[in-house]
Amino acid sequence: MIEFIRNAIDNFLRIPELKGLENEDFDNAEVTAIQRKIFNKKEILQILYREYCRPFVASAERTQKSVKMIEIGSGSSPLKDKIPNLICTDLVNCEWLDLSCSAYALPFKDCTIDRIFLMFVCHHLGRIKDFLDEAYRCLKPGGEMVIIDPAITIFSKFYYKYMHVDSMELQSNEWGFKSDGGRLSDSNIALMWIIFFRDRERFKELYPELVVERVEYSTCLAFLLSGGVRIKQLLPTFVLKILFNVENWIIRHITSQISVTMALTIKRL
Repeated sequence: MIEFIRNAIDNFLRIPELKGLENEDFDNAEVTAIQRKIFNKKEILQILYREYCRPFVASAERTQKSVKMIEIGSGSSPLKDKIPNLICTDLVNCEWLDLSCSAYALPFKDCTIDRIFLMFVCHHLGRIKDFLDEAYRCLKPGGEMVIIDPAITIFSKFYYKYMHVDSMELQSNEWGFKSDGGRLSDSNIALMWIIFFRDRERFKELYPELVVERVEYSTCLAFLLSGGVRIKQLLPTFVLKILFNVENWIIRHITSQISVTMALTIKRL
Protein backbone atom coordinates (compact mmCIF):
# COMPACT_ATOMS: atom_id res chain seq x y z
CA MET A 1 0.00 0.00 0.00
CA ILE A 2 2.84 2.41 0.91
CA GLU A 3 4.56 1.75 -2.42
CA PHE A 4 1.29 2.25 -4.31
CA ILE A 5 0.60 5.62 -2.65
CA ARG A 6 4.23 6.72 -3.10
CA ASN A 7 4.19 5.87 -6.81
CA ALA A 8 0.79 7.55 -7.28
CA ILE A 9 2.12 10.80 -5.77
CA ASP A 10 5.26 10.52 -7.91
CA ASN A 11 3.20 10.13 -11.08
CA PHE A 12 0.85 13.00 -10.13
CA LEU A 13 3.71 15.44 -9.49
CA ARG A 14 5.89 14.24 -12.38
CA ILE A 15 7.44 16.92 -14.61
CA PRO A 16 5.43 16.97 -17.91
CA GLU A 17 8.42 15.88 -20.04
CA LEU A 18 8.70 12.72 -17.93
CA LYS A 19 4.99 11.84 -17.66
CA GLY A 20 4.13 8.21 -18.34
CA LEU A 21 7.67 6.88 -17.95
CA GLU A 22 8.33 3.75 -15.93
CA ASN A 23 11.35 3.40 -13.62
CA GLU A 24 13.28 1.38 -16.20
CA ASP A 25 12.79 4.17 -18.77
CA PHE A 26 15.13 6.38 -16.74
CA ASP A 27 17.99 4.07 -17.71
CA ASN A 28 18.29 5.37 -21.28
CA ALA A 29 20.28 8.23 -22.77
CA GLU A 30 17.25 10.13 -24.12
CA VAL A 31 15.69 10.51 -20.66
CA THR A 32 19.08 11.44 -19.20
CA ALA A 33 19.28 14.26 -21.75
CA ILE A 34 15.80 15.48 -20.72
CA GLN A 35 16.84 15.46 -17.05
CA ARG A 36 19.96 17.45 -17.90
CA LYS A 37 17.75 20.16 -19.45
CA ILE A 38 15.48 20.10 -16.37
CA PHE A 39 18.52 20.54 -14.14
CA ASN A 40 19.69 23.56 -16.12
CA LYS A 41 16.26 25.18 -15.78
CA LYS A 42 15.89 24.71 -12.00
CA GLU A 43 17.87 27.33 -10.11
CA ILE A 44 17.37 25.62 -6.76
CA LEU A 45 18.91 22.39 -8.09
CA GLN A 46 22.02 24.27 -9.14
CA ILE A 47 22.29 25.69 -5.61
CA LEU A 48 21.81 22.25 -4.04
CA TYR A 49 24.35 20.64 -6.34
CA ARG A 50 26.95 23.28 -5.53
CA GLU A 51 26.74 21.89 -1.99
CA TYR A 52 26.90 18.31 -3.24
CA CYS A 53 29.92 19.12 -5.43
CA ARG A 54 31.84 20.77 -2.57
CA PRO A 55 33.50 17.54 -1.21
CA PHE A 56 34.54 16.55 -4.74
CA VAL A 57 36.06 19.95 -5.44
CA ALA A 58 37.84 19.93 -2.07
CA SER A 59 39.31 16.50 -2.86
CA ALA A 60 40.41 17.65 -6.34
CA GLU A 61 42.10 20.69 -4.82
CA ARG A 62 44.18 18.45 -2.55
CA THR A 63 46.05 17.11 -5.57
CA GLN A 64 47.74 18.42 -8.72
CA LYS A 65 45.77 19.46 -11.79
CA SER A 66 47.61 16.97 -14.02
CA VAL A 67 46.34 13.88 -12.15
CA LYS A 68 43.69 11.48 -13.46
CA MET A 69 40.23 11.91 -11.91
CA ILE A 70 37.09 10.04 -12.94
CA GLU A 71 33.40 10.34 -12.15
CA ILE A 72 31.39 7.12 -12.32
CA GLY A 73 27.71 7.28 -13.23
CA SER A 74 27.89 10.91 -14.33
CA GLY A 75 24.50 11.01 -16.05
CA SER A 76 23.35 14.64 -15.97
CA SER A 77 25.86 15.58 -13.24
CA PRO A 78 27.31 19.12 -13.44
CA LEU A 79 30.57 18.15 -11.73
CA LYS A 80 32.73 18.70 -14.82
CA ASP A 81 31.77 22.39 -14.71
CA LYS A 82 33.64 22.53 -11.38
CA ILE A 83 36.52 20.17 -12.31
CA PRO A 84 37.29 20.65 -16.05
CA ASN A 85 39.87 17.84 -16.32
CA LEU A 86 37.45 15.27 -14.86
CA ILE A 87 36.80 12.13 -16.95
CA CYS A 88 33.01 11.65 -16.88
CA THR A 89 31.72 8.10 -17.40
CA ASP A 90 28.40 6.28 -17.44
CA LEU A 91 26.77 3.15 -18.82
CA VAL A 92 24.75 5.27 -21.26
CA ASN A 93 26.48 7.01 -24.13
CA CYS A 94 25.69 10.74 -23.96
CA GLU A 95 27.42 13.41 -26.03
CA TRP A 96 28.61 15.40 -22.99
CA LEU A 97 30.30 12.36 -21.39
CA ASP A 98 33.89 11.28 -22.02
CA LEU A 99 33.54 7.52 -21.73
CA SER A 100 30.90 4.79 -21.64
CA CYS A 101 31.82 1.95 -19.28
CA SER A 102 30.59 -0.21 -16.41
CA ALA A 103 31.48 0.47 -12.78
CA TYR A 104 32.21 -3.25 -12.53
CA ALA A 105 34.84 -3.22 -15.32
CA LEU A 106 36.70 0.08 -15.34
CA PRO A 107 38.96 0.49 -18.42
CA PHE A 108 41.99 1.67 -16.45
CA LYS A 109 45.25 0.00 -15.42
CA ASP A 110 46.04 -0.87 -11.82
CA CYS A 111 46.95 2.03 -9.51
CA THR A 112 46.52 4.73 -12.18
CA ILE A 113 43.58 6.79 -10.85
CA ASP A 114 44.08 9.60 -8.33
CA ARG A 115 40.42 10.42 -7.63
CA ILE A 116 37.18 8.46 -8.04
CA PHE A 117 33.92 10.38 -7.60
CA LEU A 118 30.37 9.03 -7.39
CA MET A 119 27.26 11.17 -6.83
CA PHE A 120 24.06 9.26 -5.93
CA VAL A 121 25.31 6.17 -7.77
CA CYS A 122 26.39 3.56 -5.22
CA HIS A 123 22.91 2.68 -3.93
CA HIS A 124 22.08 1.59 -7.50
CA LEU A 125 25.04 -0.82 -7.73
CA GLY A 126 23.65 -4.29 -7.07
CA ARG A 127 27.14 -5.83 -7.31
CA ILE A 128 28.69 -3.27 -4.98
CA LYS A 129 31.58 -5.50 -3.91
CA ASP A 130 32.60 -5.95 -7.55
CA PHE A 131 32.72 -2.16 -7.85
CA LEU A 132 34.72 -1.77 -4.62
CA ASP A 133 37.21 -4.35 -5.92
CA GLU A 134 37.56 -2.36 -9.16
CA ALA A 135 37.94 0.96 -7.34
CA TYR A 136 40.59 -0.57 -5.06
CA ARG A 137 42.42 -1.96 -8.09
CA CYS A 138 42.46 1.34 -9.99
CA LEU A 139 43.07 3.79 -7.15
CA LYS A 140 46.64 4.90 -6.54
CA PRO A 141 48.12 4.69 -3.05
CA GLY A 142 47.33 8.09 -1.54
CA GLY A 143 44.36 8.47 -3.89
CA GLU A 144 40.84 9.29 -2.74
CA MET A 145 37.35 8.05 -3.50
CA VAL A 146 34.49 10.43 -2.65
CA ILE A 147 30.97 9.01 -2.47
CA ILE A 148 27.81 11.08 -2.07
CA ASP A 149 24.81 8.90 -1.30
CA PRO A 150 21.74 8.77 0.95
CA ALA A 151 22.40 9.01 4.68
CA ILE A 152 20.48 6.90 7.19
CA THR A 153 19.30 9.18 10.00
CA ILE A 154 16.20 9.56 12.17
CA PHE A 155 14.52 11.79 9.58
CA SER A 156 15.81 10.05 6.45
CA LYS A 157 14.38 6.66 7.52
CA PHE A 158 10.92 8.23 7.37
CA TYR A 159 11.70 10.20 4.21
CA TYR A 160 13.08 7.28 2.20
CA LYS A 161 10.37 4.87 3.37
CA TYR A 162 7.36 7.06 2.59
CA MET A 163 8.48 9.76 0.14
CA HIS A 164 11.09 8.25 -2.17
CA VAL A 165 10.70 5.88 -5.13
CA ASP A 166 13.89 3.88 -4.40
CA SER A 167 13.73 0.96 -1.97
CA MET A 168 15.40 0.93 1.46
CA GLU A 169 16.40 -2.42 2.99
CA LEU A 170 18.08 -1.72 6.34
CA GLN A 171 18.06 -5.36 7.42
CA SER A 172 19.63 -6.76 4.26
CA ASN A 173 22.39 -9.28 4.99
CA GLU A 174 23.85 -8.81 1.53
CA TRP A 175 26.17 -6.16 0.15
CA GLY A 176 24.04 -5.57 -2.90
CA PHE A 177 20.80 -6.84 -4.41
CA LYS A 178 19.45 -8.65 -7.45
CA SER A 179 19.39 -6.35 -10.45
CA ASP A 180 18.03 -6.61 -13.98
CA GLY A 181 20.98 -4.56 -15.19
CA GLY A 182 19.30 -1.15 -15.25
CA ARG A 183 21.26 1.93 -14.19
CA LEU A 184 18.56 3.41 -11.95
CA SER A 185 15.65 0.96 -11.86
CA ASP A 186 17.07 -1.12 -8.95
CA SER A 187 18.44 0.15 -5.64
CA ASN A 188 18.89 -0.09 -1.91
CA ILE A 189 19.04 3.37 -0.33
CA ALA A 190 20.75 1.90 2.76
CA LEU A 191 23.66 0.28 0.92
CA MET A 192 26.40 2.74 1.89
CA TRP A 193 25.16 2.84 5.50
CA ILE A 194 25.30 -0.97 5.59
CA ILE A 195 28.87 -1.13 4.28
CA PHE A 196 30.51 1.82 6.02
CA PHE A 197 28.59 1.94 9.29
CA ARG A 198 26.75 -1.28 10.17
CA ASP A 199 29.38 -3.59 8.63
CA ARG A 200 32.42 -1.33 9.07
CA GLU A 201 34.55 -4.12 10.60
CA ARG A 202 33.92 -6.36 7.61
CA PHE A 203 34.86 -3.49 5.28
CA LYS A 204 38.12 -2.97 7.20
CA GLU A 205 38.97 -6.67 6.87
CA LEU A 206 38.28 -6.75 3.14
CA TYR A 207 39.97 -3.43 2.31
CA PRO A 208 42.54 -2.65 5.02
CA GLU A 209 44.19 0.04 2.87
CA LEU A 210 40.93 1.96 2.35
CA VAL A 211 40.23 4.32 5.23
CA VAL A 212 37.18 6.55 5.71
CA GLU A 213 38.77 9.91 6.45
CA ARG A 214 35.65 12.06 6.80
CA VAL A 215 31.86 11.93 6.71
CA GLU A 216 29.89 15.10 5.96
CA TYR A 217 26.11 15.40 6.13
CA SER A 218 23.83 17.81 4.24
CA THR A 219 20.31 18.69 3.06
CA CYS A 220 16.95 17.80 4.50
CA LEU A 221 13.61 19.06 3.15
CA ALA A 222 15.06 21.43 0.55
CA PHE A 223 15.91 18.64 -1.88
CA LEU A 224 12.56 16.89 -1.38
CA LEU A 225 10.64 20.12 -2.05
CA SER A 226 12.84 21.01 -5.04
CA GLY A 227 11.45 17.97 -6.85
CA GLY A 228 14.87 17.01 -8.16
CA VAL A 229 14.98 16.21 -11.88
CA ARG A 230 11.88 14.03 -11.67
CA ILE A 231 8.95 15.94 -10.17
CA LYS A 232 7.69 19.52 -10.02
CA GLN A 233 9.18 22.07 -7.63
CA LEU A 234 6.83 22.38 -4.64
CA LEU A 235 7.86 25.77 -3.19
CA PRO A 236 9.21 29.02 -4.68
CA THR A 237 12.98 29.17 -5.13
CA PHE A 238 13.51 32.01 -2.62
CA VAL A 239 11.74 29.98 0.10
CA LEU A 240 13.83 26.89 -0.67
CA LYS A 241 17.04 28.94 -0.54
CA ILE A 242 16.19 30.08 3.00
CA LEU A 243 15.18 26.56 4.03
CA PHE A 244 18.37 25.11 2.56
CA ASN A 245 20.59 27.52 4.52
CA VAL A 246 18.67 27.00 7.78
CA GLU A 247 18.66 23.22 7.64
CA ASN A 248 22.35 23.02 6.74
CA TRP A 249 23.18 25.31 9.67
CA ILE A 250 21.24 22.93 11.96
CA ILE A 251 23.01 19.90 10.46
CA ARG A 252 26.47 21.43 11.00
CA HIS A 253 25.93 23.00 14.42
CA ILE A 254 23.19 21.04 16.21
CA THR A 255 22.43 17.58 14.78
CA SER A 256 23.01 15.60 11.59
CA GLN A 257 19.96 13.44 12.31
CA ILE A 258 17.76 15.53 10.01
CA SER A 259 20.02 15.09 6.97
CA VAL A 260 19.19 12.87 4.00
CA THR A 261 22.58 12.81 2.23
CA MET A 262 26.19 12.18 3.22
CA ALA A 263 29.61 12.54 1.62
CA LEU A 264 32.22 9.88 2.39
CA THR A 265 35.89 10.60 1.66
CA ILE A 266 37.84 7.35 1.50
CA LYS A 267 41.62 7.30 1.13
CA ARG A 268 43.88 4.48 -0.03
CA LEU A 269 46.88 4.33 2.28
